[in-house]
Amino acid sequence: MDRRVTLKLNEGSLLSGFSVTLLIGDEGAMPSVDISGKLPAAPHLRTLYQQWQSAYRHLGGASRLEPDPTAYATNVSLIGDCGDLADQLCAAFNQWLRADPFRHIYNKLLEHLNTTDVIRLILQTEPGIVQRLPWHLWELCDRYPKLEITLSAATYEKSSTLNRRIRHKVRILAIIGQSQSIDLKTDQDLLDRLPNADVHFLASPDLKTLSERLWEPDGWDILFFAGHSATKSLQDSIEASASEVTPSAPFFPVPTDGELYISESTPLILSSLRNPLKKAVAQGLKIAIFNSCDGLGLAYALAEFQISQVLVMRELVPDPVAHSFLRSFLEAFSQGESLALSVRDARERLQVLESDFPCASWLPTLYQNPAEAPPTWASLLAQSPQPTESIAYFQTPRRNRLANRWLAGAACLLTTAVLLVVRSTGLLQTVELQAFDQLMRLRPKESPDPRLVVITVTDADLAAQNPEDRRGSLADGDLLRLLTILQEMQPRTIGLDIYRDYPVRENLPELATRLTEQNNFFGVCKSRDQPAGSEGIPGPPELKGTQRTGFSDYLTDPDGVVRKQLVSLDPDPVSPCAARYGLSTLLAFDYLTKEGIEIEFGEGDALHMGDLSISPFEGNEGGYVNSSAQGWQMLLNYRSLPTPEAIAEQITLGEILSGAVAPAAIRNRIVIIGTTASGFDADQWFTPYSQVAGETKGVFMQAQMTSQMISAVLDGRLHLTVWNRWLDSLWILAWASMGSLLIVAFSHSQNRFLAKLALGLLVSELALFGLCWLLLSEAAIWVPWVPAAIAPIAVAAATLLLNRPPFILNQSAHSDHPSKSPSNLIEISS
Repeated sequence: MDRRVTLKLNEGSLLSGFSVTLLIGDEGAMPSVDISGKLPAAPHLRTLYQQWQSAYRHLGGASRLEPDPTAYATNVSLIGDCGDLADQLCAAFNQWLRADPFRHIYNKLLEHLNTTDVIRLILQTEPGIVQRLPWHLWELCDRYPKLEITLSAATYEKSSTLNRRIRHKVRILAIIGQSQSIDLKTDQDLLDRLPNADVHFLASPDLKTLSERLWEPDGWDILFFAGHSATKSLQDSIEASASEVTPSAPFFPVPTDGELYISESTPLILSSLRNPLKKAVAQGLKIAIFNSCDGLGLAYALAEFQISQVLVMRELVPDPVAHSFLRSFLEAFSQGESLALSVRDARERLQVLESDFPCASWLPTLYQNPAEAPPTWASLLAQSPQPTESIAYFQTPRRNRLANRWLAGAACLLTTAVLLVVRSTGLLQTVELQAFDQLMRLRPKESPDPRLVVITVTDADLAAQNPEDRRGSLADGDLLRLLTILQEMQPRTIGLDIYRDYPVRENLPELATRLTEQNNFFGVCKSRDQPAGSEGIPGPPELKGTQRTGFSDYLTDPDGVVRKQLVSLDPDPVSPCAARYGLSTLLAFDYLTKEGIEIEFGEGDALHMGDLSISPFEGNEGGYVNSSAQGWQMLLNYRSLPTPEAIAEQITLGEILSGAVAPAAIRNRIVIIGTTASGFDADQWFTPYSQVAGETKGVFMQAQMTSQMISAVLDGRLHLTVWNRWLDSLWILAWASMGSLLIVAFSHSQNRFLAKLALGLLVSELALFGLCWLLLSEAAIWVPWVPAAIAPIAVAAATLLLNRPPFILNQSAHSDHPSKSPSNLIEISS
């Protein structure tokens, strides 16, 4: 919300105190709060201010018109004195504003203002020392980050009806004055780069020339002056009355007019331009900016001429301070910030200079007419029929276009290099793996593997078992009955994904015999994992020495997701599980061998299964960086199903023991037996589908891994592969080049450059996503998506930042004034 606060200091002085009126309301509306109060006498503020002013002016040399630019950096003792006096003045000033007669005014401000409000606080009082006090350091300003205190005359009136002509740009008359000992070229350059601005420069004009330009019928929006200026003062009868003149309270001059040092001849008195200035106001002049010294007299004079917004420097101003403020102010104001907040933003940025230029942030002062609504850059262009969104980052002469391309290319190479370095450190691994999961979930749906069937031990099956016979989730008697029924149904292979680290009960020798002699039966064990604190779990004692025990270990990424299959490993010598292959590997090898497929590990440790050859995962492939490469691993190409548990037909233990299952459901298939009952939650895993399907039981993970291997050999279903690092780098470079190409392609756009660039980047991102999805879905190739997606955006941003003008992202494409050639717009060759 935009709020307007008026603080009127009525009749009074620092010797006698002030009666105060506070008005609070919304901008453009009647005040909703109108209360009165008092500020007590504070004659010591006058003395402290004069002492500070004297110390400050000595920093710049003897003459206020020709400040010594080196004095600020060399006179360390004076800098310290000035800083100490500034601190004393600030402390005394805030103590004055905490006085009891004024406290209810302060509390009322706190009651009616919010820290999110945009607040314009107008200090309305007679010209004099009170307006020179550091109001921007009032504690209230710290509490409200969008509050700016501006000055106003005690009396005011609305200006004459404006007769502003329609024009397409903000029209600025820039007067460049005497340049002795100061740099005015920087001021010209900053004005030259304003967007949608028509700047007319007058260098050291005489009074007649200046008057004629102010009378021009086209009118002006902004009057700008850079050079030397001063406040012309008289001894005011009120401030310097006999009642106030004491040895401790010397005269303080009250400003009555301003002087502009336009040329080496007699200074120009601002009041001599009364009629031309009033005419300029009637034709649209709204803002006057004086980037010059000691400008309060200028503000008072222009207020009388009804110029509603006057920006001045209250004291001597060094060149670096003047240029820094002007750059920041123009940037904020031309990008849409309000006039008052643009001043606050630019003033606060001056604080970094105060170690060399004390109290630099005290200088900018905005003098306003409360009867006039402050203009914005957009309102100055409100009658323009042309869009204001065009940009001139690349509107450079033809001779610079090659340089433009070189810079875009350099940004491309730099961005690619940075991305590759960042990627190599693993900073992108997490987001790359998450992006991979997203692509996996979006693949076309597949059908379950018809060669597999999963027999599950459910909660109902647990309840149906004899608790005295059951150890774990499957009782010996039920296991014997199950294996007997299955053998009659002639499955190809049977895998038991349930730990049996105990021998068969002595009363069931038939089960022990069956486990020992049934060659198509495979059991499971768990390898020792010392880092995880697991000593491992042995396999069924009856299978010892038969090579029919496989490990059940899974490889999890740092986020706990299983994305790789551990095919084989060298067992720990002290592990109770001596299996070299995973259970899923044994089931797949057994099935394929019975199909006549030859299996061997060949050169380069590649796994050969018939005509198919698969190389092991090495730890730095795809989005992985320094991932554990223990054992022989491969990426796990889950079947694309609504949930990993839909990998195969499921039959419960109860169904098959009851005879409800036909032999055809088992014949020649791989049967994997596992537990899904609650209470056995340790054997469930996160997968790329867990975000939508939750965790997956271990028996289905075994099925997924078994299916992956036999499907790749018998069905030609592709196993997941990745490019090598060189191809990955070229892929990222190619998409970084896309950002450069878009920049160059739209570099000559007259209008809506940013909109076109954004649309081009959006289309390229969609195309990238489509290609990554297509390569994964159709070719099972995992290509870098995240770094490639970052690349074109980063290149575009880097190029624009390298090209960024000192201010303004919104620039018109051309200037229609001869003093502003296209080369004055930002050139990326520099």
